[in-house]
Amino acid sequence: MNYISLYRKWRSQDFSELIGQAHITQTLRNAITQGRISHAYLFCGPRGTGKTSIARIFAKALNCEKGPTPDPCGQCANCQKIRDGHAVDTIEIDAASNRGIDEIRDLREKVRYAPVEGRFKVYIIDEVHMLTTEAFNALLKTLEEPPAQVIFILATTEPSKVPLTIASRCQRLDFARIPLALVKGHLKEICKAEKFEVEDKALDLIARSGEGSMRDAISLLDQAVSFAGNKISFDQLVILLGCADEELLFSLAGALAQNDGAQLLDLLRRGIDEGRSASQVAKDLIHHFRDLLFAKVGAGGALELTAEYLAKVQEQARSFELTRLRDILRALSRAELDMKWHPQARLVLEVALLELLEESRGVVVASGETASVGSRAAAPRQTPNDSPDATPAAGRLGKIKSNWNKILDEVKKKSLNGYVSLHEGQLLELNENGKLMIGFRKGYAFHKERLAEEKNKNIIEQIIADLTGEKVKLEGVVEGTIPPQGGTISVDVVKDFFEGELV
Repeated sequence: MNYISLYRKWRSQDFSELIGQAHITQTLRNAITQGRISHAYLFCGPRGTGKTSIARIFAKALNCEKGPTPDPCGQCANCQKIRDGHAVDTIEIDAASNRGIDEIRDLREKVRYAPVEGRFKVYIIDEVHMLTTEAFNALLKTLEEPPAQVIFILATTEPSKVPLTIASRCQRLDFARIPLALVKGHLKEICKAEKFEVEDKALDLIARSGEGSMRDAISLLDQAVSFAGNKISFDQLVILLGCADEELLFSLAGALAQNDGAQLLDLLRRGIDEGRSASQVAKDLIHHFRDLLFAKVGAGGALELTAEYLAKVQEQARSFELTRLRDILRALSRAELDMKWHPQARLVLEVALLELLEESRGVVVASGETASVGSRAAAPRQTPNDSPDATPAAGRLGKIKSNWNKILDEVKKKSLNGYVSLHEGQLLELNENGKLMIGFRKGYAFHKERLAEEKNKNIIEQIIADLTGEKVKLEGVVEGTIPPQGGTISVDVVKDFFEGELV
């Protein structure tokens, strides 16, 4: 088994090979040339943008037999050992699996010894934000005053989790996502060298799917070659990735623009039958409508799209109003979140898409039924003569309803479980005893039970009190145990409660 994956084979070996991080390479090259090498660096940025690669190149530049030099030879024993991961003086630590205080104490002991083969001992700590608080505290003193021949390079994808006491002792360098054009250009070089034949359209999809990560894009290319061989077509790539292809996305958006529910559901069925997951279709639709939104406001140039694809996006964007695109993105984003928790992810997406169809007819809810749109708070059952403010309780309920989205947002910040349960429920009524009744569909009693947990219940009740001034007690019920009430709900009443979005 001598095969080496493409991302390892094509890993950058000197500063000139780095793609899309010119500001980083210039800073480090100048530091070496001017003799201004810091004792500690903090490399921050998304995955696959070159943090560990640059750390290794920097170690080679410092310990090359011809160095320190901004252009390591790559041929001497030190350079080759660092390249192969065998260098005694270049120590790579994965903080995700070596995150405790014992590992850092061991590091502190070894730091005191002089380099064996090179000029510097270079410690590369990957995903440093994973260290425990105790481990960070143990590292602090060593990081503040390390021996003269020791360089620390801390790499992280989440710099906000690195304590300020650590970050302030490092020279911070922020890595950027790699632009689409640079990713695609590098992929072309790899394909030419490896003798792969890849359709230009397929190469665009691989580059976009990498989302600014060169490593992810190269790994996808490697996977595509394993699937399709040395000749890769766009259709093969769509099957492999399970993503919604260009035609499906434009067709789904077109069905929404034309308010064609039957076509919308049929397109979704066909897409899923062809092997795409409902979650992936939702994600791709969100990206597509984001493109339409940018095109609508005249910011299409900010999108990383080919000229041909951008022209199609701009053409379709004319079919939508700006507020419509905003509402679609909000609804799809909410559906994507719901799909992570709901046992029927496809159903969630289908309902969300149908809810997005423009109003074409009135809605009357029969006696004993509950009008609802998605998981928003439902209007209380009313008789024809009722009005939202007919009773003090109804007036208090109206105040809660008007703040419902704010309540959900605040609950989400403090209790994710409470948020999910509240989000899945229906706001039914506020009775005379001050109990706020939340209804759940049959088969979803676990949401009722989770809502009843003391911690979640207290958090939600307090948030309602803070935002509305109403002190209520939450109580969940499973639909079927809710006593029916007579009357119907008019379209105007439903529109008042649901901001005009009707099914």
